[in-house]
Amino acid sequence: MMYVFVDFEMNQIDNSHKEEKNICKNEIIEIGAVKLDDTYTEIDSFKTYVKPVITPVTGRITELTGITNDMVEEAPEFAQAMDMFVEWCKDADIIYAWSENDLRQLNKERKLKDYENSDIITVVGKWHDFQKEYARLLGTKRRIALSDAVFYMGEDFKGAEHDALWDARNTAAVFVLSKDKEKFERIMAPIMDIYKPKTNMTFSLGDIFKNIKIEE
Repeated sequence: MMYVFVDFEMNQIDNSHKEEKNICKNEIIEIGAVKLDDTYTEIDSFKTYVKPVITPVTGRITELTGITNDMVEEAPEFAQAMDMFVEWCKDADIIYAWSENDLRQLNKERKLKDYENSDIITVVGKWHDFQKEYARLLGTKRRIALSDAVFYMGEDFKGAEHDALWDARNTAAVFVLSKDKEKFERIMAPIMDIYKPKTNMTFSLGDIFKNIKIEE
């Protein structure tokens, strides 16, 4: 088995581009990914900036990710960057991202930019939401932030948050722990207890107030 963990950083399309924004609200500006073998060892990594063609990188996104317009100026545009990524990851058996947002973005931006690649459908077909799988392991439907998942492991977040490669690498770390069932349950027991569904209350408001008399 070969596993890929991927993360996209995105830049919001300006409201002045109404037609484009109706199709896709963001443009990918960074792709980061790591590849694990069947022993859950990292064997390769992928990272590229992506030049946005509709809206320059905004100040808010620079503050969040550290990515500036200078950094993406000479970067490949979406089609070339995605070709590179697809070629790199198409041999994976499973592709994971933290949350469904990355796959949704990929599909919408493909539509916006008329992107075609003979392997893209295969890649999309291997895509899984590990945030959802992780929540299921904890026994909850609540969506948990990646930084919180790492914290629950008793670890510090490696690298910088909102750096695509480091987000992918930290997702992989949570995945690796989840594959050691005994260790995962031992470390995560207090967290699993917190997320455990509470017993439903079997009384009604009528039961609470039944002994209260209201004078007419």
